[in-house]
Amino acid sequence: MIHDERGKGIAAMLLAGSIWGLSPIFYKQLTHIPALEVASHRVLWSFLIFSAILVFSNRLGELFAIFAGNRRNLVQTLLAAAMISVNWTVWILAVQLGFTTEASLGYFMFPLFAVFLGMLVFREKLSWMQWTAVATATAGVVVLTVGLQAAPWIALVLASSFSVYGMLKKRAITGPLVSVSAEACIISPFALVWLFGVHALDWTGIMGQTGGYFGTDLKDSVMLAVSGILTASPLVLMSYSTKRLTYAEVGLLQYVNPTLQFLVAIFIFVEPFGSVHLVAFSMIWFALVLYSFDLVRQQRWLRRTRMASVGVETMVNSPNESTSANPAMTTLSKNSSRPLQ
Repeated sequence: MIHDERGKGIAAMLLAGSIWGLSPIFYKQLTHIPALEVASHRVLWSFLIFSAILVFSNRLGELFAIFAGNRRNLVQTLLAAAMISVNWTVWILAVQLGFTTEASLGYFMFPLFAVFLGMLVFREKLSWMQWTAVATATAGVVVLTVGLQAAPWIALVLASSFSVYGMLKKRAITGPLVSVSAEACIISPFALVWLFGVHALDWTGIMGQTGGYFGTDLKDSVMLAVSGILTASPLVLMSYSTKRLTYAEVGLLQYVNPTLQFLVAIFIFVEPFGSVHLVAFSMIWFALVLYSFDLVRQQRWLRRTRMASVGVETMVNSPNESTSANPAMTTLSKNSSRPLQ
């Protein structure tokens, strides 16, 4: 049964990563629609889906509790909503402008940003391998900046906004589904105001594009509504998988997303990828290998420590089963428990 649950968790995380990784193909079809308009529809339709899930699971009260409860939790939810808004809008803009390769770089860099942020905010100590990974990734960004004579701002904004978002989620006292629903609820009024301005007041997008596409073209209208499904479904799948997998497994499986985005950018969108990109990406991929290896090593050490602790407790609490038959085991259990105290 445990292995079945783990298998379901892996399948859910792979599916979530695949949806995220292949979604640039979908959003590329909406290039003619301003990014803010697409992002607004993405928020509104996903909020409707989240709300429906909460209603059918009798958890809508948890959503209201966020706004009526702890002020600190509410402030963190507001900040998280701001971070995910920036992340979604910049990502859509990157796909529309032909910078999907750089967007994938941002999500490759995210775990390393998160490690560094953990050291600054949570005072987490970095191992020598993690320090090496962060330093190598930083050097990769420098190589890209010098080689292209411009900083990879899209990648840096995506990585930093998502890592700050992850930090805020770590501090949240509510579950992932409820907290994401609260974030969408906070952003929705702004999305509605923007869409009203686009449709009724002829507001233009970031690039000066005219909008107001929903309701004027059937294909565009359906795709804008489907963007909510593409937003909500992987988050629900990720929430499902995190309850069945270790932190290391979830972290490693998340690389499916930027890997697929990168492959889509290179082989489907045929975005430029020269020698400078190759060197910089190789350095960041090497940094991720170091980070992943260290993460798996730590998880194995924690698992062995936990199993050893459980084994010692079993021997100490059940002396009649085996230790009574073998006096040497009684001595071993007493000695083994000392380092764990």
